[in-house]
Formats: sequence, structure tokens, C-alpha cells
Amino acid sequence: MKETDISAWPREEFGKESVGRLRKTGFVPAVLYGPGVDKNLYLKLRSKDVEKILSTRGRGATLLSLAIEGDGSKTVMFKTLQRDPVKDTLQHIDLINVLMDRKVTADVPVVIVGRAEGIAHGGIVQQVARRLKIECLPASMPASIEVDVTLLGIGHSIHVKDIKPPEGVRIKDDEGVTVVLVSAPVAEEVAAKPAAEVLAEAAAPAEGEAAEEEKAEKPEKGKRE
Repeated sequence: MKETDISAWPREEFGKESVGRLRKTGFVPAVLYGPGVDKNLYLKLRSKDVEKILSTRGRGATLLSLAIEGDGSKTVMFKTLQRDPVKDTLQHIDLINVLMDRKVTADVPVVIVGRAEGIAHGGIVQQVARRLKIECLPASMPASIEVDVTLLGIGHSIHVKDIKPPEGVRIKDDEGVTVVLVSAPVAEEVAAKPAAEVLAEAAAPAEGEAAEEEKAEKPEKGKRE
């Protein structure tokens, strides 16, 4: 997989107020750790640079060539991204260092290709798994895992065990996990009532009203009219 270039700068100020000022100036705090990194590196990245990468390449399977001011370049991946639950703005990023001769684990999106045969008979394609966890060398990292549903009829499904990943890639999810299925159409049948029956129901008093009327017509026991 081709690496995507992104710049970073060392971060020396810490604390809630400092981080708040950092975000207001268009940066997001980050920390880099992992194999080949002796101690955590505290960095800052431009929020717009990160958002651009996320919108075009996704997050889990993106190799980044991180150019750190004063510290050269490192190959990294996004580990976790924290967002504000209300504004959806980036709050913090964890980056993991990548060594090209060591396998890495990442979540990659599942892409459905083809038109299932069951659709012609009213079937509905349901994608159960949106992402799969894979393991491979960084150079073999796919942008996504494609799943061909062309031969799927109604009631048929594809599980992890049915998927052949690219060479050098191993899917780590359980083999029995359902990835996609074609379900039968759900027909909700509501029988129309005859017009006479509808009119009769409308004219009839409610159950509570009928009971009150019946009670009113009968004199109380032991009491003369």
C-alpha cells in the first residue's frame, strides 16, 4: 500500500487549557508509540490534514509517512481517534509506529461487489459485517476486502470462511461470522374489511359505554321504579 504523507510537530505543552488552545488553532494532539519507539512521542497534527486523509483513505488500513519536525520521518498508522460526541471534531489521536518487516493488525472495510441473484426474486442484500480485522505485512495491506455476492440466492449467505483474502493477508475474525446474506422479502398483508363491517364497528358503542348503558337500563335490586 502506498503511504500518505502528513506532517507533525513535537508537543511540549500539556494540560487541559493548553490542549484547548491547541485545538482552537486548528491542531489536534497526538501520541506515537509502538515497536521501534523507545518512549512515547507527543505530537500535534493539523486537523484538516487528518480529516482529508480520513475522508479519502479511511482510517484503519492507512499507512502514513509521518514527517516529524526535527525528528525525520516514520511510517505509522492510526490506532485510535477520539471525537467530540456533540461537535464531531477531532480531540485526540493515537498513532502506532510500523516496521515494514513486522506484521500489523488493522480493521479494513468490506466492499460488496456484484448483484445477487436473489434480488431478481425480491430478495434483500443485508451486509452484516462492515469491517474485518486482518493481519499482514504493511506492504501487503489492502485498502478493503471485496466480497462478491453475484451467486447469492434468497436464504444464502457468505461467512468469513468463504472469503479468500489477498495474498499475504489473514482474516482474524471468527470463520463463522456472517458477512453478508440475502433475506426473503417481508410482505405485510393487511386484509381490507368489508365496508358494512367497518360501518357496523363505527356505529357500535365502545365496550365501556355498552356496559354503562346496560347498567342504566336495569333497576337496582330491591329498589322500585
